[in-house]
Amino acid sequence: MFDPQDFYFKKAKKEWYKARSIFKLEEIDKKFKLFHKKENLNILDIGCAPGSWVQYLDKITASKSKIIGLDLKATQLNLKKTYCYVQDATDIEKVKDILKTHNIEKLDIITSDMAPNTIWFKDIDSIRSLELIKSTLPLYDTFLKENWKFVIKIFMGPWFDQFVFELKKKYGWKKIKTFKPNSVRKISKEIYIVKIA
Repeated sequence: MFDPQDFYFKKAKKEWYKARSIFKLEEIDKKFKLFHKKENLNILDIGCAPGSWVQYLDKITASKSKIIGLDLKATQLNLKKTYCYVQDATDIEKVKDILKTHNIEKLDIITSDMAPNTIWFKDIDSIRSLELIKSTLPLYDTFLKENWKFVIKIFMGPWFDQFVFELKKKYGWKKIKTFKPNSVRKISKEIYIVKIA
């Protein structure tokens, strides 16, 4: 049975995180060791609202790191290393201007927990998820450094294996991984595609 106030919801509330999705990124990080506390990293978080992922990134990264969050909704946070903007991530030039404001030319990591507005028809939701992800892929090619990483949430559908195959072919067969954290609800079709260095 679906429980909106499950264990992870209560844990997030208790620890003052904006959403339970914090624990998904934490699990991904523990498995793939994406963020090194001693490294100063430039990170772009796409679909950052309400802000739990940037809360985690702000906490886990070194003191001179910069975390830029983008979303179509405003994100209200007061964090030392994080700057959130109401901005469409598909507008490359405007994203470039935002990064330039923070003296960032290239990124170490892009994280994306964004999702389309769901209508609870799983095949349609999964197609919309794929289209959304594909619309942001130019960001990865434009702004990420050579030995870069990414984390992308996506809804599984009939096309999923083919899409993962295309990413492996493009970015490296051993570098593209898929992972479903324990904190993802069991009824959910969401899964994460991770590129390791």
